Amino acid sequence: MTLSPDAPTTADTLWKRLVEHQPAVAAALAMQVRALPEDWAQRVLGVARPHAALELPTTADVPMEIESYDAADWENCPACGELDRLCRYHRGYTTGYEALNQPLTEACRVGPKVTVADALRRLTEADEAAERGELAVAVERLTGEQG
Repeated sequence: MTLSPDAPTTADTLWKRLVEHQPAVAAALAMQVRALPEDWAQRVLGVARPHAALELPTTADVPMEIESYDAADWENCPACGELDRLCRYHRGYTTGYEALNQPLTEACRVGPKVTVADALRRLTEADEAAERGELAVAVERLTGEQG
């Protein structure tokens, strides 16, 4: 979904999506809006009239992600499509996957006979050894058992 440059249209779309996907957040937001003082535009946005705020520019390069994430398929994720790159969810998922995959790939390069189970066992043992303050022993064990 592409956001309209028209603030009221974007707000309407955002509200509809929020109510659809996060009704509790929509309710909390509505309660907060009702509690705003009469001079909220001046206090919050620094403009005398609320309608003048409709012309305020956006800040930074932080696009909104209106639609919910599709965790199963990044290629069909509306948030990824809206951003033309990975959304926050899929960027985090990819980072986590790479954090796990990198040690496994390196273990396979060093010792082609190393299985995934062996590599995961060694990583777990190394983490446990590091927690006990035995990091040097853990590194020796990881590098010494190759091949």
